[in-house]
Amino acid sequence: MKSLCTLLLCSLVNTAQAADFAAAFLETGLGTRGLGMGAFVATVDDASAPYWNPAGLARSRGSMVQFSLQPLSQDRLQNSASFALNPRGDMGFGIAWSHASVDGIEGRTSNGQFTGSIEDGANAFIVAVGRTVVPRLSVGFAMKIFNQTIDTPFSSAATANGSGFDLGAQFRVSERTWLGAGVRNLGAKLDWNVPRANQQSSATEDQLPRVLLLGASHQPLTGLTLAAEFRSDDEQSANIGAEWALSPLLTLRGGLNRLAPEGSLLSAGLTLRPMRIKTLQFHYAYLADPLEAGGRTTIGLALAF
Repeated sequence: MKSLCTLLLCSLVNTAQAADFAAAFLETGLGTRGLGMGAFVATVDDASAPYWNPAGLARSRGSMVQFSLQPLSQDRLQNSASFALNPRGDMGFGIAWSHASVDGIEGRTSNGQFTGSIEDGANAFIVAVGRTVVPRLSVGFAMKIFNQTIDTPFSSAATANGSGFDLGAQFRVSERTWLGAGVRNLGAKLDWNVPRANQQSSATEDQLPRVLLLGASHQPLTGLTLAAEFRSDDEQSANIGAEWALSPLLTLRGGLNRLAPEGSLLSAGLTLRPMRIKTLQFHYAYLADPLEAGGRTTIGLALAF
């Protein structure tokens, strides 16, 4: 029964991006700005850079902390928090945390008898640094540590631990044009320990897919940023997005994800600054669900100081 419950639970976690691999919850993103635009590897310059592209930490200024809450379909929930610090202007540091959980999963025997609730939780911790190495080029490095626990009735929990690395770069072509690149999940894997009968356990290893990201952003007008991004892992896809600062109070975002002739996934978002300054920001983002199981809505709060 345990194996069936585990497969079911993992499938529910993975539906966030129709992914079918270890630590798939990481594909739901972090924060709200990148989700709203869809193409962010060449644009990111805030506290979410440890996830999207650590090189963006070199473009951040001062200190910023962000929090986000992302309720998902099928009783899934994902929360995140991140912090960035750039005291010198050419080197930034960042940390990020992402937590995903699934509730409401019922464990049952082969004849349908209820045995109790199954609990699943996963965490990812990211420590990153970004530095300007020449006047136009910044590079970044991020170390990720993640864990997952699946607790089934009448047995010990199945646990997994893993780690990996990300690399990123951003290049300023001109005052209004940036290029970005990143490689995620270098050496990343999850080591599972699954209890069996008779006080035995089995150990398995799941590799995370390596992801290559290439992107560009351009400001044709003051306050308007256009971005495009190409992604290659097991498949290839492309995203496009835009960000428009209408006023010191309001910024709008939108994008198309996974561009394809049969259709794309729409994303949208906004930022409100009640005091018309960057000190306090309220964020919102929406992204269509690839499995049509309900759109993903994310709300966030950012404090700059």
